[in-house]
Amino acid sequence: MHLILDFGNTFQKCAIFDQRQMLRLKRFEHINLDALRSFIQQYPEIDSCILSSVIDTPDDIISYLKAHYYFIELDNTTVIPLVNKYHSPLTLGKDRLAAAVGLSILASGQNALSIDIGTAIKFDIVNANNEYLGGSISPGLYLRFKSLHNFTAKLPLVGYNPVHDLIGTNTETSIVSGVINGAIAEINGLIAQYQERFDDLKIFLSGGESIYFEKYIKSNIFAISNIVLIGLNEILNFNEKNNSL
Repeated sequence: MHLILDFGNTFQKCAIFDQRQMLRLKRFEHINLDALRSFIQQYPEIDSCILSSVIDTPDDIISYLKAHYYFIELDNTTVIPLVNKYHSPLTLGKDRLAAAVGLSILASGQNALSIDIGTAIKFDIVNANNEYLGGSISPGLYLRFKSLHNFTAKLPLVGYNPVHDLIGTNTETSIVSGVINGAIAEINGLIAQYQERFDDLKIFLSGGESIYFEKYIKSNIFAISNIVLIGLNEILNFNEKNNSL
């Protein structure tokens, strides 16, 4: 049984996997050792753990994990079950790397595209040869709204509105139209370009803001909420097997 930890700036996600099945998931705003131990106490079968973190993980958590489990802290030296063709692996985000591994598992040997819509809109492509090629990063909705407010003198800070007509009739609705419809056009346009380049492309949509876009994407998609956790679990599986050889 696996303990999968994905520590981001906003939330720290903790998940329990049995083989490839996720049994439990919890998000913390501020993780500490007591909270982690409480989360895992009913799973004495856990024997392995992987941590992907973009925050300064408390030392007592690291020490506890190393003392109790086969433990991997994901970095650019971690062995992964796909070929990483990214030209600057040292700068590749851990979430993108884990998502690519999850994508390769979900796609089962097909060309596959992951679209993660959150703070940033991230496209990542894995081809049928199990090679991660890279993708793109652009601002998410909140960053677009915030930048219009912060870098102009008079534009107000607005937020997502499910009603976003093409033609805004005042400043606020014009901003909403530009941000939302612009992001929709960007996503559909990039998908079309990927489909021209890669045959039989499977498309997976994930991320906290993906719910705003599902009905506007013209292509067939698979909604998957935890592709990073799936990928981390696969990386741990792969390293366990290699370590036992």
